[in-house]
Amino acid sequence: MKIDLHTHCNPGSQCATVSPEESPALLKAAGIDGLVLTNHCYPRHCNSLSPDLKEQPYRYVEVFHRLKKEADELGMKAFFGAEVTLINEIKKMEFLLYGISEQDFLDSFPLYTYSQKELFDYCNQKDILMIQAHPFRSEQGYAPADPRYMHGIEVLNAHSNFADHFEEAVNFAKEHQLLQTGGCDFHYPHQAGLGGMILPDAIEDQFMLRDYLRTCTPQFYRKEKEIE
Repeated sequence: MKIDLHTHCNPGSQCATVSPEESPALLKAAGIDGLVLTNHCYPRHCNSLSPDLKEQPYRYVEVFHRLKKEADELGMKAFFGAEVTLINEIKKMEFLLYGISEQDFLDSFPLYTYSQKELFDYCNQKDILMIQAHPFRSEQGYAPADPRYMHGIEVLNAHSNFADHFEEAVNFAKEHQLLQTGGCDFHYPHQAGLGGMILPDAIEDQFMLRDYLRTCTPQFYRKEKEIE
């Protein structure tokens, strides 16, 4: 199946223009079979869900349920995930979490207050993959984080507003023996299907996804072509 491992919707990510009810149909029409919803876990975005800090994680998970309902009706797979921005780190960095349960997200909120090492230790404790998103997107001030404290990097980010730095990211991942993932960074309707990964149809939830990403030889797609 073709799956987009990096998607956003609004509410959940204020920078997105697509609702959770609209996202699955747009992706399906673009030939995508599944998605991971990785809305931003960051104060500005979470505050837009509720002014009450205790309510914010529940609203975050609720948005996923809205999206998954539509995906299920269309015969698509939709998995829960998160994109966490670490607000106390000097270097700007965001991490995609694969294999996180809804309950662990609720219990640990707000993860954005952690340091990189603290988040890495937490992810190891909870058996979650911690993947740096778009590490070479220098246009927005991002740079590779400490490779000792993450499991992998997003080597393909097909966001249409930025260069993807694919070869640079692949070389960094190989140099530091990091896992490689890819996604569209879907925010807007015209971005549906621009990029992601090709995975076995048998993957049924975020935990199976996590396990597969640990051991697979990654296969990526961009619109109109596949990348070995």
